[in-house]
Amino acid sequence: MMDCAAKLKEFTAEDLKACTNGFHQNNLIGATQFGKLYRGQIKLGFIGTDQARAVTVKIWDEKSRCITSIHDEFLMVKEEVQFLTHPSINGHPNLVKLIGYCCEKEVKAVVYDLNPWDTLHNLTVKDYLNWVQRLNVLLQFARLLEFLHLQDKPYLVLNINASHIMLDWDCRPKLFDFGHITGGIIGEMTTLKKQIPISIGFVDPFFIAKGGSFWHTSCDVFSFGVILLGLIAKRGLEPVCVEKPHLGLDCLVQYWAKKEYKPNGSLVHRSLQEDWGYVDEDGLAITELGMRCVEFFPRNRPTIKKAVELLEGLLVFQRFGDARPNKREKKFHGIGNHAGGT
Repeated sequence: MMDCAAKLKEFTAEDLKACTNGFHQNNLIGATQFGKLYRGQIKLGFIGTDQARAVTVKIWDEKSRCITSIHDEFLMVKEEVQFLTHPSINGHPNLVKLIGYCCEKEVKAVVYDLNPWDTLHNLTVKDYLNWVQRLNVLLQFARLLEFLHLQDKPYLVLNINASHIMLDWDCRPKLFDFGHITGGIIGEMTTLKKQIPISIGFVDPFFIAKGGSFWHTSCDVFSFGVILLGLIAKRGLEPVCVEKPHLGLDCLVQYWAKKEYKPNGSLVHRSLQEDWGYVDEDGLAITELGMRCVEFFPRNRPTIKKAVELLEGLLVFQRFGDARPNKREKKFHGIGNHAGGT
């Protein structure tokens, strides 16, 4: 397929059907903008391992309205493999790690070395995350964006939403969608990518106002702010497609927040204020950060580097240092022993 994929396993469509039980509904994690995400199980010895391995399989759906003749699945697979296998990127703890890919006529897919808990969207809907877990997810994801933005040729993700972030069983976020990524080894935004429909729930409104011609790291900061506000306020993090305008803007967390926010006020959900590790000062500080991230004008938003500094300065991290989600938790929201148990 490509030089950078030389060390990857080239799966067949039958291989992927076997490890996902025929892409069975029971193994479906969720939908992405371009396809679907499945749990899989690779058998003993199949890729040279001495034991069976849990994996995640992402397939591109050629029937998706977001994949058209202007940007086919093969090109998207090639670009993702190129990005994730590059030495400057490969191994980052908050990016998925590739095992292999499939580029047959019937199936276009990639296989990740990841035993997933669920997507951030699903876990938010199920209300499975407590306060410390939410803060850790935000801090780790902000650090990932900082890493991407501070490359010699900065990367812009531009398609950040909660359905494109998975959490493993240690509650570590893993970005797995790169359909709009630009910069670095990928290069500048192409005319083809500009024509791909986007999820307006997380996209920078200034970017839209400029007709999609404004490309800047502040676009990712805005999307991060939407995720932040949704997590602390327990508001829905559903991507709203441009093809569903009837849903309206009132359902978007950033518009709700701008109506509800009062200066020096908190948007943290009442139930989260009862969790271990919560202090009022953190609630105020993180609310203010979220509101700054979703400012309309990019110049009014913090850089992601500044956002990381503000998150690292929260009292929960300062007082307890190692505030991992599976350490010293006193209260949970319906989750099992895998995530957050002692």
